[in-house]
Amino acid sequence: MRAARPLRVGMLVGSTIQSHGVIEVVRSLAVALSKRGNVSAEIFSLEHEADRSLDLGPIPVHVAPTLGPRSFRFAPDMVSMMLERRLDCVHVHGMWNYLSVAAQRWHQTTERPYIVSPHGMLNGWALADAPLRKRVARMLFEDAHIRNAAAVHAESRTERVALREAGYDTQTDVIPNGVEPAQMAGPAAPWLDGLGPDARVLLFLGRITPSKGLLNLLRAWNVAIRGESGKDWHLLVAGPGDGNHLAELQTMVEDYGLADSVHFVGPAFGPERAAAYRSADAFILPSVAETLPMTALEAFAFQLPCLLTPQCNIPEAYACSAAIRVDPTEESLTAGLTRLFTMSPFERARMGKAAYDLADSRYDWDLAAARFETLYSTVLAQSRASQAA
Repeated sequence: MRAARPLRVGMLVGSTIQSHGVIEVVRSLAVALSKRGNVSAEIFSLEHEADRSLDLGPIPVHVAPTLGPRSFRFAPDMVSMMLERRLDCVHVHGMWNYLSVAAQRWHQTTERPYIVSPHGMLNGWALADAPLRKRVARMLFEDAHIRNAAAVHAESRTERVALREAGYDTQTDVIPNGVEPAQMAGPAAPWLDGLGPDARVLLFLGRITPSKGLLNLLRAWNVAIRGESGKDWHLLVAGPGDGNHLAELQTMVEDYGLADSVHFVGPAFGPERAAAYRSADAFILPSVAETLPMTALEAFAFQLPCLLTPQCNIPEAYACSAAIRVDPTEESLTAGLTRLFTMSPFERARMGKAAYDLADSRYDWDLAAARFETLYSTVLAQSRASQAA
């Protein structure tokens, strides 16, 4: 008996540039699906640059030329490219650009289903960024995009609530992302040698934007670092930044006299990112808004004790002693930093081991891929049944 061919799924993502974090999730999911053998994933994108894009290995990548403003990026060839590949299902990653329109047009032509992963683009902070443009986009195409989807994927229960609060009642499936195995062997980050032999490093890694809570972190750092237990600690801030916000943070560091203990080291991708985790003693994410932050999951995989806000949506990390709970306020962050500074190396190692165990048991890409396989198969079966009725 002839074996069924793998489902062909088109992954639509706005950009393959490394600084656009969604592409890392798409790549990892596509690879995990490929390893399982039941789904063949291809990536369709509006932007790809050989020297700046993430290495996607053997995953087929189709890039459509775009016209008009970058905020929308009309791609007249995208739908025909999708049709040529005879896809069974489409998975849209992200919102607010032409891919939302392309998915609907492909669906109208083929009568096959698509699902949408907003990746946090419907939470309150995201909607407050360029609110007029997004209200117009919702009226013109985005509301229809979500409501006509066979399903919406939420990375956390909080994101599912955000979808409901935004007015959408589409079937929503909560599937956490996975995390890649940590590259524990390798060189240290180049900045480590300049910190001194007794240095302890608290790492922040992510986009430097107001929603990450770094202003209050610096205020708290200014208090906690003055104690005897904080004298050897350094805060390393790694990631691409909003120019104005980054300048505001750098000015605060100068005003507080923290230049000896707070260091902005720029973006870290690929090997540099792994080196940053390997060179750290702990990780912090003081965000006021997240969906399911990949950097926190990566820190777990690197066995780092973490300080995380409830807005990171990983409550089980507190329950299994993999992270210190901090609220995104100066007072709470000060208390959390002080607790970290007074922990013994054994206590930090024990918390890091709990973090690793959590990532290994709950945030595995094979587990996530299996659930997406089921979701793709289910919506495709529902679509076929509807057409046959």
